[in-house]
Amino acid sequence: MLLMNWHKALLLFLWISPHVLLGVLAAILYKRRLYREFPCFFAYVLYKIAVFILLFTLYSVQGLAGKQYAYAFSATLLLSIALRFGAIDEVSKDLFRDSQFLKLSARRSLQCVTGLLFVVGILFAVYAPSDNSFDSRLLAGTLVVNRGAAMVQSGLLLSLLLFSRFLGLSWRRLAFGITLGLGIVTSVDLAMFALRAEFTSAAGKEFLNLLITGTYLICVLIWIRYLLAPEPEPASLAVVPHDEVETWNTELQHLLRD
Repeated sequence: MLLMNWHKALLLFLWISPHVLLGVLAAILYKRRLYREFPCFFAYVLYKIAVFILLFTLYSVQGLAGKQYAYAFSATLLLSIALRFGAIDEVSKDLFRDSQFLKLSARRSLQCVTGLLFVVGILFAVYAPSDNSFDSRLLAGTLVVNRGAAMVQSGLLLSLLLFSRFLGLSWRRLAFGITLGLGIVTSVDLAMFALRAEFTSAAGKEFLNLLITGTYLICVLIWIRYLLAPEPEPASLAVVPHDEVETWNTELQHLLRD
């Protein structure tokens, strides 16, 4: 009994604390007016706080097995996926803002993938294997869409990190912090689908729940850390005096004559 209470207390702590910190994160974004640069990420943060309040209220009333909780979880998950795509689009434009070609290419790719995923998600939601009840089909379809979104988003975020590193962009930029946090969230979310098939026992599922909530807490701390850390100033180009340039040209002409 004591062990069960300890596990429940830890799970509630790991569930509540990230969303409390998300409130801190939203306040910092608003105070520094970064919601203008990352409006979708700011909306994602506020949305996750609102969803937590809704789900926690339903959990307190009817627990995880309630029908209203399942409906709310399925409906809110879909919008969360859409906001994550919007945040990925924002960080791609910020990371590649110095290259118009890369910025447009990344945006068009995201739009095509989002549209394709939306169509596939509807088809899977309709034809997902489950019993004939609407509740089971809705939940199964939502999980399939979430799995597909996690796969696509993980690949997109990994590509952003690799391309940015290849182009020599600084890892201290806020866009990197957002990308890193979202990448961890989607990668762990994707890994959970495979792990849940292996951990079929109640103890295994409880461990996975702790892992998911603990990982999300780490991601929120990463976002706050990047917000509080000063971004590097862009390197300024040194201005060479005109007389010195003329001297270099003269010496170069002498060398060419010799």
